[in-house]
Amino acid sequence: MAAASASDASSTYPSACHPIHLLVIYPSACHLSICLSSYPAIHEPPRQQAAENNGASNTVAMIMLRLSSLLLTCLIVTSVSSEFIPGRTFDYFISIWLGKQNHEHVVNDPHIAELRTQGILLTSYYAQTHPSQPNYLAAIAGDYFGLDHDETVRVPINVSTVVDLLDWRGLSWKAYFEDLPGPGYMGRASDGVNSGSDAWQYVRSHNPFATFDSINLNGTRLLNLQSLADLHADVAASAVPQYAFVVPNLANAGRTTSLAHATSWASSLVASLLAPGALPGRSLILLTYDEAADARRPNRVTGLLLGTALPRAVRGTTDDTLYTHCAQLASLQFNWATPHLGRYDAAANVFQFLLDLASRVLVPNRDPPNRAAVNNSASYPGAFAADAARARRIPPPNLRLAGAGDRGVLDHVRDMWWLSAADDTPYDGSGTLYDAVTEPVYRPQAGAEERHEQR
Repeated sequence: MAAASASDASSTYPSACHPIHLLVIYPSACHLSICLSSYPAIHEPPRQQAAENNGASNTVAMIMLRLSSLLLTCLIVTSVSSEFIPGRTFDYFISIWLGKQNHEHVVNDPHIAELRTQGILLTSYYAQTHPSQPNYLAAIAGDYFGLDHDETVRVPINVSTVVDLLDWRGLSWKAYFEDLPGPGYMGRASDGVNSGSDAWQYVRSHNPFATFDSINLNGTRLLNLQSLADLHADVAASAVPQYAFVVPNLANAGRTTSLAHATSWASSLVASLLAPGALPGRSLILLTYDEAADARRPNRVTGLLLGTALPRAVRGTTDDTLYTHCAQLASLQFNWATPHLGRYDAAANVFQFLLDLASRVLVPNRDPPNRAAVNNSASYPGAFAADAARARRIPPPNLRLAGAGDRGVLDHVRDMWWLSAADDTPYDGSGTLYDAVTEPVYRPQAGAEERHEQR
């Protein structure tokens, strides 16, 4: 193992950061970087915040834990790869995230208009809330736990994510973030490499994987958080994983540039992913936005399904089924017959064309009972609310629901939460969405059929 020279440091590290760069040369080359500057202030649930010491000693301990975990991973698992596992209707799922645009503006963009001829436009796709960060959390965990800001948060290790589902099924996965300095980087942002300006930077609030301790304290998983350059290399090598989560920097997401800039960037990326040989199987690409620009509206955003998994007959069509970002989880669960996380993912709709292609559908899509009142422009109270008066404990998952994959809750989730099996939960399987007025109702855990009988 050798330390890299200072000149090797990535230009994406902030100037206040003091990174250490390591090169593991046995059994195979593995480059590691981790920032040794102080970690950003962390906003944690009140109960957890009181229990932990966030001082300098804790910062050093966290850095060393991540570094040792990464090193151990390099030494043990760098040569391990997941087996290719075909899905019911697609073999690859890639979500591409752009930023903060209203649906009616996006659909009139020329690049999107061209892509629409190749895919299915989801006309009732809603983000979960504002600002952007909680939407990313919900997409991989089935809830945003009351988060209503973009400050750094830390979700405890007993909260599971899509990564637990992918690992359960044995699927390969990576999350790619443009200008991410390295998998050990936990800072709020990075200096931009395109212009040296913050307008081009990576921001942690758009990287939900770094927020969950079940990922950031696991070296095997942490190494799967990579840069956009790694995605381009994987595309060129036909080595894209079966699940990929792709987030550009602020400029290419359209945050500091324009709608046209972002859609041009996305169109080029989609073209590279659909090029012959890039993905040797049936691909499903979701191009979407983290949130709408107008916080006063119900937060409808554009969702566009693309890829070789779409039959020609559905290309150029629209789908008015109501979806949120949790539909990504439900669709993965249906496609690969996985368990669910016991949260809002268990009642989310599956992309309808997948059900239309299936020979057997146990849980058909349905409108939420309060569809007319949906207003996903505000966050409900929860563990990560900025206002302490709105703070709540992280709810236990519902261990008795059935999900889109025709399975119950993930065993790992049950193992982590079995002591809370008798506790009330807001995840009742009804699909009810927040209306910005009525707080989620906590009820005894029960399956959907049992819940219906109780009413």
